[in-house]
Amino acid sequence: MNKPPVWHDPIVAETHATRERLASEFKNDLEAYSKSAEAHCRAMGFQFVEERSSRNDAVAPALVQT
Repeated sequence: MNKPPVWHDPIVAETHATRERLASEFKNDLEAYSKSAEAHCRAMGFQFVEERSSRNDAVAPALVQT
C-alpha cells in the first residue's frame, strides 16, 4: 500500500514543542499554568473583565488591553 509522504509544518512543530515544554514546566497542571498566564498578562497591562454567557450565565473572563 502506498503511503503519502509525511508533511512537516515548522509552525505546527513549534506549537507542539511549546505545548510539551509548558506541560513539563507546570507538571501538566492546567490551573497552575492558567494562573501563571493570567499573572503574565496582568504584568503586561491587560485587565480582565467578566462577561456573562447568554447560554448559561457562566462567567467567561476576557482580556482588555489598556
